[in-house]
Order: sequence, then C-alpha cells, then structure tokens
Amino acid sequence: MKSVEFEILGKKYYFKSDTPDKLLKCANHIASEVEDLNKKFNTVNQSKLFVLYSLLLTEKYFDEIEKNKNLTKEIEQINELLKHID
Repeated sequence: MKSVEFEILGKKYYFKSDTPDKLLKCANHIASEVEDLNKKFNTVNQSKLFVLYSLLLTEKYFDEIEKNKNLTKEIEQINELLKHID
C-alpha cells in the first residue's frame, strides 16, 4: 500500500491505497465538484457541501440504476426477438 495525500477545500487528507493513481483521480474529481458547489452556494460550511455533494452523487447513482434496469429490459426483449429469427 502506498500513502496518498490530497487536499479538498484547503484540508489535507491522508490515505493508503493499493491503487494510488485511481484514488488521486477520484479525490481530484471530488475536490473540483465540491469547489464548484462552494462557488455556487457560497457557504463556508464544509459539512453541508459534502452532504450536498453526496446527495447529488446518490441521485446520479439512482438514475444510473434505473437506466441499467431499462437497458436490461431492452436487451431481454431483443434477445427474445432474436430467438424467433432462424
């Protein structure tokens, strides 16, 4: 495991990871998103910013789950149609 250091909203965080490049990529993305939210909502309350970001991320997650379900149904329908083509 490798130690990784990154900063979000002026606060440094230290983690150990087997995939440090991936962790840094994720951390940089979070830092950018939270900075954008901070500019948009102009708040100094970091907890609120992280909760807001978590809510937005969760909303995207649920949207992707729904899209996945719809795609799965479409694939099943296509496979069913393909069974009848011979």
